[in-house]
Amino acid sequence: MNNKYRTLDKRFRQDKDAVKAFFNFNVICDPTLADQPLIITEGEFDAIAAIQAGFPRVVSVPDGAPKEEIGDAETTKYAYLDHAKAALKDVREIVLATDGDGPGTALMNDLALRLGKARCKWVRYPKKRGTDDRLKDLNDVLIHYGDKGVRAVIDGAQWCKVDGIYRMSELPPYHKAEPVSTGFPFLEGHYRVRRGDFCVITGVPNFGKSTFVNDLCCRLAEKQGWVIAMASFEQHPQADHRRALREWYCARPERECLPEEIKSADAWIDRHFVFIVPSDDDLANLQWTLDKCAAAVIRNGASVVVIDPWNELDHDRPSDMSLTEYTGKAIKEFKRLARSLDIHVIVVAHPTKLSNPGGETPCPGLYDISDSAHWANKPDVGIVIHKRDPAHTAAMCKIVKSRYHEEIGRPGTVWMEYDRRSRRFNPGEDPSQFEQFEERMQKRGSKRASK
Repeated sequence: MNNKYRTLDKRFRQDKDAVKAFFNFNVICDPTLADQPLIITEGEFDAIAAIQAGFPRVVSVPDGAPKEEIGDAETTKYAYLDHAKAALKDVREIVLATDGDGPGTALMNDLALRLGKARCKWVRYPKKRGTDDRLKDLNDVLIHYGDKGVRAVIDGAQWCKVDGIYRMSELPPYHKAEPVSTGFPFLEGHYRVRRGDFCVITGVPNFGKSTFVNDLCCRLAEKQGWVIAMASFEQHPQADHRRALREWYCARPERECLPEEIKSADAWIDRHFVFIVPSDDDLANLQWTLDKCAAAVIRNGASVVVIDPWNELDHDRPSDMSLTEYTGKAIKEFKRLARSLDIHVIVVAHPTKLSNPGGETPCPGLYDISDSAHWANKPDVGIVIHKRDPAHTAAMCKIVKSRYHEEIGRPGTVWMEYDRRSRRFNPGEDPSQFEQFEERMQKRGSKRASK
């Protein structure tokens, strides 16, 4: 029990050490009013005005509004909410009819935060007749516009804004990125590159996945004019990338290129490639990599970001986070990077070591990538590059995951033939077909010889 006192000059006091509780608290628990919205006012006279206007489920806060918004900080100011927690739990709609001044707005925001914005509404008070000034509270509305005015204010309450929930008409304009060709004609029906997508590429080490990524990026630079950001932790830009890019541009080995061709190639490389390289003092962890990728996009206009390979990052995983949780968080960050900066993100990841019965290395899948099944479940595109033998030039490109078949391509397998001189993949054939043909020819020859 608590008593509140008010003097004619609007000074207030309450019983010392009494429990602070909502005025008219019992209506919250009244089962006959369970289908009514709960109206919370800043003062008792405002509550009475609402009750008089025909709203039976009305309470008032016990000690008015704070001078400024408290937010989610700990405070005894709202201890009365803890006292009413069980009673408020099942209330589906709450109208916050606080005063229309600064403290009243602070109280409204604090209550909405603590009670849950999803079920809270706020009210707008009408202007005083003949002026541009809005009335301050429900009691003022009652005085100037009567019961009808109070009902109009409460019936016109608006839902508090909740981020992330929109009607279709409220959504911002949607930029739909158009997929572009990879530059590989034989991949056209299976893989088209689109800004905002996240692609994972895997394959056994030394079986050609980085070579495929280099060829893909060069084709995007040539055909689309895009800038590519390369975070290659197993290749040095000057020792490895420069030679490979020069040879791709000139379509022959570097030693056979003329000085003017090298000069032209280097200018092309500078226009279309930027390299993310950690120093000896850098901890190239996930956040470092994300920050550098974002800088490459903002400062250098990169349209594609390549992380190659994922396994070589400095994975400073928190001790209380499992490997699966950490990998899931990392993939979520890569996808957010792709969407927020409107770029295509490619992560190259090694699979776990696979058993090879009979000496033949089995083809891995996305579920074989080290650390987590998230690599198979979360990407927009998943690709496997595989060979029957690392010395072979024939390679299989297997698109095992495509989230949007009609837009970026359908899963499928194509064979490519790698031209070492030009560093390019060309259309190829499944080498097993030729081996089977040769075996049949050898068997036929053996039968003829025996006759």
